[in-house]
Amino acid sequence: MKILNKEIEFDFNDADDMEKLENAVDDTEKKLNNLQITNKKVSEAIRETCKCIFDCFDKIFEIDSKKDIFNNKYNLNMCLEAFENLAQAKIEQENIFEERTEKIITKYSPNRVTERSK
Repeated sequence: MKILNKEIEFDFNDADDMEKLENAVDDTEKKLNNLQITNKKVSEAIRETCKCIFDCFDKIFEIDSKKDIFNNKYNLNMCLEAFENLAQAKIEQENIFEERTEKIITKYSPNRVTERSK
C-alpha cells in the first residue's frame, strides 16, 4: 500500500496485521478525542495531533513513521492525508475481498453445483 507515495508492507488479510491496525486506530481515535488543545498555540495543537498519528502508524507498521513516512515534519495536512491513504487502502481491500467472495459463492453455490453434476 502507498502512504504519502511511500510503499509500505501491510497485509489486510493477515489476522495479526489487522489486529495491529484495529487496536492502533481505536487507540488513536481515543487519544484524538481526548486532546486538550484549547488555549494552546496552534503549533502545539498541530504537534500533539501529529504525535497521535505518528504513534498510530508506528504501532501498525512497526517503523519510525515520523522519519520514514513524514520526513520528520509535524505537518497536519500530511498526517491527515496519510490517515486518509490508510483508510482508502482498507476500503479498497474490503471491496476486493467482497467481490472475490461473491464470485466464489456464485461459482460454487449448491444450486450451481447440483446442476453441473446432472
